[in-house]
Amino acid sequence: MPQRLRVVTARPAIRRARQALASCLLLTLAGRVEAQSSMGTASAEPPDEAAYVYKQLPDVPVLGAGADTTRLSALWQDRPVLLVMVFSRCAGTCSPFLRSLKSAVSEAGGAGSAYRIVVLSFDQADTAADVEAMGANAGIRPNTGWVFGIAPPSDIRRLAEATGFWFRWDPTTAQYDHPSMVVAVDRGRVLRMLVGATVSGTELSEIVQEFGGKFVPAYALPGKLAFRCFEYDPTSGRYSLDWGLLLLFLPGGFAVAATMSVFHRASSRVHRDAHVRRETGSSGAGSAS
Repeated sequence: MPQRLRVVTARPAIRRARQALASCLLLTLAGRVEAQSSMGTASAEPPDEAAYVYKQLPDVPVLGAGADTTRLSALWQDRPVLLVMVFSRCAGTCSPFLRSLKSAVSEAGGAGSAYRIVVLSFDQADTAADVEAMGANAGIRPNTGWVFGIAPPSDIRRLAEATGFWFRWDPTTAQYDHPSMVVAVDRGRVLRMLVGATVSGTELSEIVQEFGGKFVPAYALPGKLAFRCFEYDPTSGRYSLDWGLLLLFLPGGFAVAATMSVFHRASSRVHRDAHVRRETGSSGAGSAS
């Protein structure tokens, strides 16, 4: 009988221990989520491309669904990369954005041979399999052109800082607020950025052409001159004048040349008329004498 009483009185203690352990686990998980619940400053405006273009990206590890780990540098070493950051539980733009990107990639061509698309989750609750399944739901299968994976939270933050990407956890919707971005990376440096819920096939085609070293006429930045006025060599780290600068100055050059031509003709006409008057005056003076 005493032994039976000891067993009965021990049950509440066991329950309390289990509750305490569960609370500790919940606090630990909450702390982990809170540690990456936000990154950067939320804004309705797109990142300032001028602040990030030609900047070096951090070389971070990428863990794929097959438990194989590679580094971002290994992916961009032999061909350029289109970097995209999403999260698998997204009930908003992520999946439509991936489908739009898939369509633009099909239009531009060259995926797998001219460049790769790397899709990373910024949500540390995601696994690589979650991200790959998200791609599959958008009609994308991992192959030589598409890479799906995750990276350590600290490295995701480094990538976000280097590209102007941000994300904010909204507890009321249990969703992340974040922009939809494609970051074009050539030899580890940011080449271009496309921001918006949909990806334009035309704009992506221009990026693919730039990946191949083809000149693309200047493209506009809000309130700024086009970047293609200068060409950047990531190997030497130097800028050189590009034909885009000549294109910008051609209209002004033609205007200046036309103006000088008008003034030259007017000046020639004045000199010619003056010469005729002098000749006429000389002839009249000779006749009078």
